[in-house]
Amino acid sequence: MSQDNGGDGAREGLFSALKNTVATLVAIAKTRVELLVTELEEEKYRLMSMWSKAIAAAFLLGMGVLLGVFALAMAFWEQRVLVFGLFATLFIVLAFVLVGSLKRQAAQPPKLFRASLAELEADMAALRRHAHRAESE
Repeated sequence: MSQDNGGDGAREGLFSALKNTVATLVAIAKTRVELLVTELEEEKYRLMSMWSKAIAAAFLLGMGVLLGVFALAMAFWEQRVLVFGLFATLFIVLAFVLVGSLKRQAAQPPKLFRASLAELEADMAALRRHAHRAESE
């Protein structure tokens, strides 16, 4: 009978260890999914920022061209030319500043999934260390 109890205890211990392992794996998976969702949200905001800058740059460039045309049309009409010319120059300069900012932002590699991949690498390294310890015992 003592053998049966030992066998049952070993089964219960094995089942408990398996249950704990599965619970740990589920918790790890949940954390990784939460991290993935956070990274997707960050990428969404980055793309929204880039689109906003692109639209603003296009609008300002259009305004600059329009005002430049008005300045040429009124070239000989008192001081209005100077005012329209200055505003046209201002809008064109602002458009080029935004385009430069947009190019710099687009040139940066996206950080999408970088943290998730680093965490998965750390998990894999920990599992390898645990497997090597189990083999050596």
